[in-house]
Amino acid sequence: MLVRLTTASSLTSRLKVEPFLNRIITCDEKWVLYNNFRRSYQWLSADEKPKQFPKPDLHPKKVLLIVFWTAKGIVHFEILNQGQTITAEVYCNILDHCQSKLKTFDPCLVNRRRPLLLQDNARPHTAKLTREKLTEIGWEVLPHPPYSPDLSPTDYHLFRDLDNNLRQKCFQDRDNLIHELTTYFCT
Repeated sequence: MLVRLTTASSLTSRLKVEPFLNRIITCDEKWVLYNNFRRSYQWLSADEKPKQFPKPDLHPKKVLLIVFWTAKGIVHFEILNQGQTITAEVYCNILDHCQSKLKTFDPCLVNRRRPLLLQDNARPHTAKLTREKLTEIGWEVLPHPPYSPDLSPTDYHLFRDLDNNLRQKCFQDRDNLIHELTTYFCT
C-alpha cells in the first residue's frame, strides 16, 4: 500500500511540473472467448420450471487480445493465434507494430515528445528484452505498483464496453471473431 501511495504522489507531483496525461499510451491484454453466452438469474413463479442452460466448458476456446490506446483512441490492437500466449519476443514485435502505427496516428507524440507507456508488471513487460526494446524506440514506462488494478483504465473503460458488446454472441471461427473485434475497434 505504501508503494501505491508513493507512486501516486510522485505522479501527482510530476503532473504539476509537466502535464503528461496526453502522452500516455495504455497497454493491456484480455482473453476473448468464442462463446460469450452467460448464465443469468431467472425469476420464476413457484410452478414454473427454469430454462436449461449448459454449463460452460472447463477450457473454452479463446484468443488473446492486446490493445494499445491513448486518450485520442485506439492506436493498435493485435489478436494472437489460439493457444498462443505473450512472451517477451512476441511483445517486442507488437511494440514495433505499435510504434509504426503511432507515427501515423499521432506523429507529434513520436517526433516532439516522448510517449509514456502505462502497462502492468507482467513478466513479458518487465523482461530485459522488452526494456531494451522500449529504450530503443524511445518510450518511457510509467511506474505501476504491483497489485494495483485501480490503476488500469483499460479494465474500467475499454474492456467493460467490449464485454457488453460481445455479450450473448457466439463465434464459429477465428475469422468471425476477428471481424467483430475489428468492427468494434475501428468504429
